[in-house]
Amino acid sequence: MLTIYGLGHCTTTKKAKEYLDDKGVSVDDIIDIRDDPPSKEIIQRAIASANGQARKIINTAGNLYREMGLKDKLDTMNESEIIDLLSKNGMLIKRPLITDGKTLTNGAKESVLKAAWLDQ
Repeated sequence: MLTIYGLGHCTTTKKAKEYLDDKGVSVDDIIDIRDDPPSKEIIQRAIASANGQARKIINTAGNLYREMGLKDKLDTMNESEIIDLLSKNGMLIKRPLITDGKTLTNGAKESVLKAAWLDQ
């Protein structure tokens, strides 16, 4: 069973859920990433799954990212600071974040979803 951290009205979250549903992959829960961001442990694992590149799991297209001026600040932050920031501000995380407790994916690229959730 998969858990999706995203937004119910987000087109990218909807796209990922529809793709998984169409392929018969069971989604247990969609958690509102604004109200209940992923834990620091999940965020740390997401960064690790992105080859240690925290920027790859950050929603750089979002309003909050721009409002906080993170484009320039991220380069001066260490991983612990980034994890702390993301755990308090779920809207900074690229959506959807999908996990089964072991594997994690970000976004709705069909090739990534297929590789992680169908080709196991």
